[in-house]
Amino acid sequence: MAHKESFEAWYHGRGHGSGSYPEAGIFGIPAGAMYLGILLVLAVLGGILSLGLIRDWGLVYPRWVPILRGRRVPPWFPLTPGVLGSLLLVGYGLTLPVQIPRGIAEASTEDPFTLTGALIGLPILIIWTIALPIVTYSYWRRTRTPRTPARSFAMDGA
Repeated sequence: MAHKESFEAWYHGRGHGSGSYPEAGIFGIPAGAMYLGILLVLAVLGGILSLGLIRDWGLVYPRWVPILRGRRVPPWFPLTPGVLGSLLLVGYGLTLPVQIPRGIAEASTEDPFTLTGALIGLPILIIWTIALPIVTYSYWRRTRTPRTPARSFAMDGA
């Protein structure tokens, strides 16, 4: 629930928090639209990769993947973004106890997102900060190569 006037200014690169964005936009696209578009793409990719950690198509490429269909997904492929994303989220999550109260205290009509981000966005981020490392660890446990037990020389009877 952004303030309409401040959102319009921010969207076109003129408002609070827009920094030094060019008013003409980036490649002719308003700076706010570019930011929100990139954020949307990253969120969708993160969601798809996270689903791959818990679904069967995270183990075997689905039939709609042209060349790789039916082949086993190498475990490092989903684990790499899972581990890196977990590290980033945990690192950022450590700042949330300071950011949430500050966001609420600094909310104003000049900033279109502070209050919404503090009350909705950051708590959702806390959930992701907990969930992503758990599903990444679960995927690692499902895909790791089982170890063969070491032979004990005492049991050989020799």
